[in-house]
Amino acid sequence: MKATKRHPGLQPFSRDHGIGLVCAQRLRKAVRGTGSDRIILGEQVRSVCFEIIGASLEDERQILTPLIGDTALTQAFYEHHKEIGDLIAELRKVDPTSDPGLGLVSRLADALDRYVRWEENRLFPVIEDKLTAEELKRLAEVAAALESHRHRPTQELHASRALDKFSGRADTCGCSLAREKEPVAEEQSRQPRADYDWRGDACSD
Repeated sequence: MKATKRHPGLQPFSRDHGIGLVCAQRLRKAVRGTGSDRIILGEQVRSVCFEIIGASLEDERQILTPLIGDTALTQAFYEHHKEIGDLIAELRKVDPTSDPGLGLVSRLADALDRYVRWEENRLFPVIEDKLTAEELKRLAEVAAALESHRHRPTQELHASRALDKFSGRADTCGCSLAREKEPVAEEQSRQPRADYDWRGDACSD
């Protein structure tokens, strides 16, 4: 699959989107599993994903909102953010030792997937086309400062617990795509990529 050529000013958000897709896939594994599987993976998503997703949503609202310049897109932007925020808050209320249930887990997985793909395929191209060269340069400077403080636990997620759907037993993730990409993930996260494939951080199984 051909990588999306994303402007450096938007690359940190695209990298955060990669984490969002991994979290969505972990949640979908939980949907296919047993109640105990959902407890295990739900807690993992709570502890590993929410910090990154929450920080990314806040950064997007502060940095990208003034750049959108379109009422309909701005409304859709906030609707995606609110949906995810509400579902995360709902999941946080669930006792970590209790099954969060199929409905909540599935809704959050779908919301994360829709949000990532909408921003990558609809919003980001509009921002890239709309901004002047000087505005893009300023955005890249802000993004570089943002990236210097961001930690993305992609390797921890790929090495985390997955499901044996026949027995409900948790096991380590066997995703070959993850294994192929993990050796370079840490090095790539330390430097901007002019040609970043935001889909590459997602597990394929």
